[in-house]
Amino acid sequence: MRNNSFDLIRHFAALMVLVSHHFALSGLEEPGIAGYNSLGGIAVIAFFSISGLLITHSFLNASSVTDYLTKRVARIFPALIACAFIMTFVAGGILADGYVTGPAALIDFLRISLFGRAAIDEITNGFIFSESFNGSLWTLKIEFAFYLLVAAFLSLYRRAAMVGATLVAFCIATYVLGNGPSSALAQKLAVYGYAGIAFFAGSLLAFYKQYLGARLRLAMTLTACLGLIPLATGTPMAGVVVTLCICLATLSLGLLYVDGTLRGRFDLSYGIYLYAFPVQQLVINKTSLPFVPSMIVSALIVIALAAASWICIERPALQWAHRKSKARLSETATLS
Repeated sequence: MRNNSFDLIRHFAALMVLVSHHFALSGLEEPGIAGYNSLGGIAVIAFFSISGLLITHSFLNASSVTDYLTKRVARIFPALIACAFIMTFVAGGILADGYVTGPAALIDFLRISLFGRAAIDEITNGFIFSESFNGSLWTLKIEFAFYLLVAAFLSLYRRAAMVGATLVAFCIATYVLGNGPSSALAQKLAVYGYAGIAFFAGSLLAFYKQYLGARLRLAMTLTACLGLIPLATGTPMAGVVVTLCICLATLSLGLLYVDGTLRGRFDLSYGIYLYAFPVQQLVINKTSLPFVPSMIVSALIVIALAAASWICIERPALQWAHRKSKARLSETATLS
């Protein structure tokens, strides 16, 4: 599973989210596929597709559930907690008078660190988009929940059928939500359904590694999915079919092309995901820069923060998790 371009795709998808959100945070309509999803939403589906494949592969190769969960916690929480601290105590201390000296900053810090809503009204009051300081973080709780589902379901029944049944359930739920009575809750749950379809479609493929190296089959899958997307868009089945097509196209492309530049060297995509939204909020609302220059400035700041997050927090946390895993294996071998 090492010969791929998933790291490159994740970086590209993270920048797609940044571009898409810059429109929304500037009060403009996000680009995307009309009748289906925004550019940022499509990028999120690509993220979940890759995550489903790699996370399930990780579980299947983990020495224990504890080993698997330790790595997942190390990947998510240290960088998230650092981002929450910067958002509340650093940005809040600079931009909101009296905020950090009261209980609000600590409460917000704890809430955001535990996947809560990243709304800091003391900062975003008067912003074009004032509902959240970091609206991207909603996907984290969904992804971590999927990590737990993989561990729970595959601990009970370690077969592709378990993941396949979960995928079918998400497809049915998404279709019903997308074609039933329209409401804010139904729309929100349908978005969660898209994520579930992408994640568990990727998860299912982790059981069929023998087929993932067949380049002709991958090329045919990529071509078929790209051709089917415009045909399914705008139909009652779009939520299911287009999501599956984007998922399979992403994974096929990632396995067809082997990247030799980023692969295994660094991963700034999570840091970009964490910091893009709040940085864009501040650049858009606190400067007078036009649209394109403000996007470029935001991207440069975000990449710098993501690099710092990777070097100082994410990579050390992952290295610690791997050392813990090796230590447990050594201890088990010694005892046996």
